[in-house]
Amino acid sequence: MTDISLTHLLDTAICAAEAAGKHALANKDRRTETIETFAHDVKLVLDVECQKIAEAVILSEFPEHSILGEEDIRPNPAGGYEWVIDPIDGTMNYTHGVPYWCVSIAVRHNARVLAGCVFAPESNDYYTAHIEDPAKLNGEPIHVSDTAHMDEAMVFTGISKHMNTHQEPHFNTFRMLALNTRKVRINGSAALDLCHVAAGHADGFFEAHLYLWDHAAAGLIAEQAGAVLSLYPLRHEPHACGVICANKNLIDGLRAIHAKCF
Repeated sequence: MTDISLTHLLDTAICAAEAAGKHALANKDRRTETIETFAHDVKLVLDVECQKIAEAVILSEFPEHSILGEEDIRPNPAGGYEWVIDPIDGTMNYTHGVPYWCVSIAVRHNARVLAGCVFAPESNDYYTAHIEDPAKLNGEPIHVSDTAHMDEAMVFTGISKHMNTHQEPHFNTFRMLALNTRKVRINGSAALDLCHVAAGHADGFFEAHLYLWDHAAAGLIAEQAGAVLSLYPLRHEPHACGVICANKNLIDGLRAIHAKCF
């Protein structure tokens, strides 16, 4: 399939995520150092630092590979391999001292995700997978829940940080999720949310506006844990899409809500 072993790719993703995550954890006293602020988001100095740390680990192993990150892009279209990095997913949580954030690292070959790691430094949890191995949490295989019905499900979701006057479909989605599931939760880190679906801690995930770096690693981890992943590309916005993920019993119900709202 590729000329590099999947184990080597995954090990590099783990090392890169660990290095970036431990840097962020060790520098929590600097968590309010900002480069830029927005109406519903913030960019931190540590976002950029962690991105560079992750890149350095990856490029030390694979200097010819390209990088697609939330904070940086290093194109190399001829190589075929592309690393997708979110240096701190859950930045607002991190900034406020809420321990629900992570580092997400995935590697793609010709646009197919091959391996990924999501590292949650606060709990020291490593979610990992490659395409020929089951998803794991700290080295132990994980699997999605077997919840059979929407009205029994706990679903994680999020509302886009790109708030505007056309936000009504997103709020309608939240309302429908709340009315049709047992519980709906907004936690603030899509990558960790997807990993909790993979581990069976949540039954599904629904977010209408994410970027590739938010879901590349965690989406693969969820799929390798038995989840069904549905992506809905957003026109006129590169790398953006809606993401639905759940066990096979619930995926059609979440897809139906997406169809009604969007």
